[in-house]
Amino acid sequence: MVEETIKTIKETEMEAEKIIKEAAQESAEILEKAAASAGELRQQAETDAKAKADADMKAAKEIGEKTISDAMVKVDAEIASLKETAKAKEDEAIASVIAELI
Repeated sequence: MVEETIKTIKETEMEAEKIIKEAAQESAEILEKAAASAGELRQQAETDAKAKADADMKAAKEIGEKTISDAMVKVDAEIASLKETAKAKEDEAIASVIAELI
């Protein structure tokens, strides 16, 4: 009877050790998967952030180009206006000089 109890205790201890080893292995596997998943999430976050930054940069560049284009249109209009004013003043000056000579 005592031998049987000792045998049962040893079997129980061996089973407990087996369960502990399996739990440790499962825990290690879970940690590996979690680390891999975290790495993938970090990589995806970096990829998403880079894509957003690229899109923002492209949008900013387009806005900048549009602003420059609009400014150039205004500058060209102002130049044309100044040329017309200068031509009119030149014509007035020529007329004035001719009038003085006559």
